[in-house]
Amino acid sequence: MSPFRPAPAVTVVIPAFNAEPWLPTLLDGLDRQIFRNFETIFVDDGSTDGTGALLDTYAASRDRVNVLHQPNRGLSAARNTAVDVAAGEFVVFIDADDAISPSHLSDLFSLATSFDLDVSMCNGWRFHEMPGDTNQPLVTIPYPEGVMSGVEWFEMTLNAGEWWGIAWMTMVRRGFLQRHAIRFMDGIVHEDVPWTATVQSKAERVAYTPKQSYYYRQTPGSILNNKSLSGKLRRIESYIAVIEELWRMADSETTRIAELFQRLAAFQGRILLTLLVELGSLRRRIAISRELRKCGFLARLFREAEIGRHRKRIARAYWFAWIGAVAGLRNKH
Repeated sequence: MSPFRPAPAVTVVIPAFNAEPWLPTLLDGLDRQIFRNFETIFVDDGSTDGTGALLDTYAASRDRVNVLHQPNRGLSAARNTAVDVAAGEFVVFIDADDAISPSHLSDLFSLATSFDLDVSMCNGWRFHEMPGDTNQPLVTIPYPEGVMSGVEWFEMTLNAGEWWGIAWMTMVRRGFLQRHAIRFMDGIVHEDVPWTATVQSKAERVAYTPKQSYYYRQTPGSILNNKSLSGKLRRIESYIAVIEELWRMADSETTRIAELFQRLAAFQGRILLTLLVELGSLRRRIAISRELRKCGFLARLFREAEIGRHRKRIARAYWFAWIGAVAGLRNKH
């Protein structure tokens, strides 16, 4: 940063991996921002298409745009890399295949600075090809717009059944992230869940605006929508890691926050059990269930999950574990 130039108010962090087809829409949205006091840090995460070249060309003709190139290490590592060199007072995360309205940064920054927030949040839309091609909002329940603690927000949205673990649609004070050493967890698909849970549990002042300025692209074949066996197995592995991390976090927290982490882990656990039951490969189901039973994971999930209508799924998971145990005994003889 030049000594004669003040630091930007906001750093926009955008990881990009093989995002060439979608980047023009996002780049256009950045150019049209009403709020201009921001820098943009792209992290080309080992792309094999034209992503890196496209970003370099864009940066060469724009002010305060930096492109970092690194071997493919995943979304978490890319975000952490960018935050480590960010100069803005606040940080905003955007996914490379998504889009933003011209007021996105302005809405979040005005909210954050007006109320001296750690975290400001907005609403958004889902879309397929172009922003505005659906009328599906991302947040469907009306929430209070006043300042509250992150724990109060966490509790309110969890009770409403609409807690969302996403880094985008938020603006976070960079000093807050540094003070609490909050980073994204490497090597998993659902990295936003433990990150968001940590941010909300630590934030003293948060606020929400219902303004819909973020556009989330529902990309067929993406990590979260990949229907292949390998894609499903990766998501199952990720949910297991997230649940274990939430349990670990809960074990070192106050009673109120620990209960929120445990409830969130139970919610993630019900999703995991659904994925496990719906896994096409019987052999894989048996193997995964057996390992989860052996390490005590299923027992704790059974104990802590609000099972209700999910009893059949849990029982079925145990059934596969039992089959696996019997098969293991037979193999020994």
